[in-house]
Amino acid sequence: MKHRVRVRVPVERRGLFGRRKIVYEERTIVVDGRTYRRMQRAQKDKEFDDFLDEMEIMDAIFDD
Repeated sequence: MKHRVRVRVPVERRGLFGRRKIVYEERTIVVDGRTYRRMQRAQKDKEFDDFLDEMEIMDAIFDD
């Protein structure tokens, strides 16, 4: 099964005075089911890790 996913892709652009910079563009890509599940699992794990980091910070603040 195919899934359409929006991802942020780094693109190198030329800025003012010809200086190069990296900008992130959102693009829609088509992935298979296996890759889609892997991406969803990685996103869920990242959210959980962020939540744990916040809880550790709060615990350190209120522990004083």
